[in-house]
Amino acid sequence: MKLNRRDLMVTSSGAALALATPNILRAQTGGRVVICSWGGAFMDAQREAFFRPFTEATGIEVVETTTPEFARIRAMVESGNTEWDVVNIVPSDYLALVKLDMLEPLDYGSFDPGILAGVDEQVIFPYGIGNSFYSEAIAFSTTAFNGRRPESWVDVWDTERFPGPRMLYSAEWVIRPNEGAIMGLGTAKDAVYPLDLDRSYEALTQIRENVVKWANTPAMPVQALVDGEAVIVQAPANRIQNIKEQGAPVDYIWNQALTQYDLWSIPKDAPNYDNAMRFIEYASRPEPGAAIAMIQPVGPVTAASFGMIPPERAAVLPRNRENADKLLLIDSAWWAETGPDNKTNIERNIELWNRWSLQ
Repeated sequence: MKLNRRDLMVTSSGAALALATPNILRAQTGGRVVICSWGGAFMDAQREAFFRPFTEATGIEVVETTTPEFARIRAMVESGNTEWDVVNIVPSDYLALVKLDMLEPLDYGSFDPGILAGVDEQVIFPYGIGNSFYSEAIAFSTTAFNGRRPESWVDVWDTERFPGPRMLYSAEWVIRPNEGAIMGLGTAKDAVYPLDLDRSYEALTQIRENVVKWANTPAMPVQALVDGEAVIVQAPANRIQNIKEQGAPVDYIWNQALTQYDLWSIPKDAPNYDNAMRFIEYASRPEPGAAIAMIQPVGPVTAASFGMIPPERAAVLPRNRENADKLLLIDSAWWAETGPDNKTNIERNIELWNRWSLQ
């Protein structure tokens, strides 16, 4: 099951919601918009591609803050003290916040119709719109295997042909090891969902003694590869591409790369809703999408952006026409599904992970 508009067009009461224009007035606090993203080099790129050009074009000041975690957004909204106007969130957090009625519907009527038509329809939802695609790929040391390259998750699990320590993600991280584990057993990417969690832990048990550490940040596997702590890792393709360009003896493959996208959303009762919508419309244009892809190798959500990017740069971006069919788009809707015990698959997986980790 893919995360699609129908899956995400559900209010907390369960009623379907059309792409709607909000029908209440919202007070503005002046010519600014407070945007919360994830900091680091990626937010530096957002500043250059989105924030500064938006201010230059509109005169609206962008106030930056970091760490738009689900718990912080929820606490803000529940306390009646929403300080952020735009948040850069992952689909699983989006789903949870929609269920709790903690996001504002986006006013797509304020968009230039041509801009909205250019955005990949897979990332347009009532309470959020995609801003970039990114992939967690199989990355490896180019000096470790006598010229051989792992070409799939089956190869990651093949410790005889590809010996040496690995680093995979902890199941408590937002990108989990379970999809790779299932594909490591030989499952085709199109048959990964619905994911058999119990079987994924059988696979993780097979490789457990070869995993030097279970990462809980995206920086950990990259550093492990650079330091020689691991020879195969699960890591952000854009970060591996960056260090590859700097001369590190590393590479990665697009085949079976776990691919996700981030969303721009507006928390409930954001003080600068209109400015937030102006920013989101601006950031959805092809020019900013191309600009950030030139700084950080992330995939634009607007097809026209690729026409503004040199072919050699487009070749290292997720969802370009050469690699789009190789990627596994993470099914966040499946992860958010609840079972008879009212627990989501995310919660059930964390329980399984905690038990498995203690074995």
